Amino acid sequence: MLHADQHQLPTEKISKNAIKVIKRLKQAGFEAYLVGGGVRDLLLGKSPKDFDVSTNATPEQVRRLFNNARIIGRRFRIVHIIYANDIIEVTTFRGGNSNQLKVATPIQRDGKRYEVQVNQEGMLVRDNSYGTSIEEDAQRRDFTINAIYLDIQSGDLIDFHGGLYDLTQGVIDIIGDPETRYREDPVRILRAARFSAKLGFKISKRTVQMIGPCAKLLHSVSPARMYDEVNKLFLTGHAESTFKVLTALGLFTELFNISPMLLNSSICRSFLSHAFASTDQRFAENKCNKPHFLYAIILWNEFIWNFYMMRDDLMLSANNIDYKDLISYLASKVVIKQYQITAMPEQIISSIALLWRLQFLLESKNPEKYVKETTGYHAFRAAFDLFKLRAEFDPNLRSRVEFWQPYYDQCKADAERRRLSDNNRRNGERRERERGGRRRGGEQRSERRNSNGGNRRDNGNAPRFEENASDRQNRISKARNWRKSMNLEP
Repeated sequence: MLHADQHQLPTEKISKNAIKVIKRLKQAGFEAYLVGGGVRDLLLGKSPKDFDVSTNATPEQVRRLFNNARIIGRRFRIVHIIYANDIIEVTTFRGGNSNQLKVATPIQRDGKRYEVQVNQEGMLVRDNSYGTSIEEDAQRRDFTINAIYLDIQSGDLIDFHGGLYDLTQGVIDIIGDPETRYREDPVRILRAARFSAKLGFKISKRTVQMIGPCAKLLHSVSPARMYDEVNKLFLTGHAESTFKVLTALGLFTELFNISPMLLNSSICRSFLSHAFASTDQRFAENKCNKPHFLYAIILWNEFIWNFYMMRDDLMLSANNIDYKDLISYLASKVVIKQYQITAMPEQIISSIALLWRLQFLLESKNPEKYVKETTGYHAFRAAFDLFKLRAEFDPNLRSRVEFWQPYYDQCKADAERRRLSDNNRRNGERRERERGGRRRGGEQRSERRNSNGGNRRDNGNAPRFEENASDRQNRISKARNWRKSMNLEP
């Protein structure tokens, strides 16, 4: 434990909403601490984006304390408390030993309710066993650097597993037996790689030794969850370092439908490294990175290799080749195999296939013939971005880049004009709604005073006020944040 006078934690960077949640839980008689990535990042001098709270209150008890709370998850029941764009995640202390509680139905023991289900591989498919102390909770967390607790009232840092020491040494070390912890939740393998790439930390010897033998366990994780994990790995500003870590650990081909032969080629690796560096640069510039573009980049070499192989076979056996059908067939084949690993939404699958089809139009020998068709697609700019990445490694494409660049610039300028026009229109409509809301509000207040005989309160059926624009926007924002926290947004 480190007392407040023994560390220089920048507590001013802590979310006020997280502090508000902890204070309310404590006022209700519960224990509550900051824990996880927020505390870790504060100790590293970073500005955390997320703050997690750990408490001995059950999810149902937390929800009763906050009317802006939502219980989510079946495998692990947690609570999201939503403050506009700030979501505070609250978890109940974990307890029990999962290896001793392999039951298919809830049981009672020592006055506590355990709901733990483990499959034949040792994977926790449900774990809602609650503990009574942070000591129990810390034992069930994944890595030592994520098991440091901050008591905001006293300012003390509580560390049961040497996380503070590992932070100073730059080490990712798993809590407990590595094989058991990976079998409980194979995603911990990816989390080790992600933290190593994000923080620049090395993975401890005992933690890394069992990654190879346990890598196949990732196939037992639901494809929908794997999709979310891959997005965290590659769309949050450290894609290039993640690629290096995953390839060093032999995990990249476990996540993506790309043959080891292609991945081991220097051209393919250089192309992916360059593309990931560009992705990181976009993130640093606060530009949006889209999943469909990520997958189009990663799977491109697999797709084009299959295309050339099948095209050459068809040229020997067929008089005419329908290239459009061939492209669609092979795109579907590659993406469907990927879907079995990471379940991308249907819209993303369609966008990946379109980006690949547009590559053939962009590199046409007679590009003038296809200008109207190609620039008419909403995906033209993204397709051209992929084309330019390819041209970095294929000099034959550079003349086509020069040809299409003016059209790209024009489309970009048109899109910016449309964006500004739409913003102005929406702002005008919002101001008009607000003025209308104020007028209607004034009229309704006047009617209520008249119907109530002045300012007397009417205990009967009072007139209902229409929701004004500000309240409506706040309600919609809360709903969207909740949908995002539930992974319901497309």
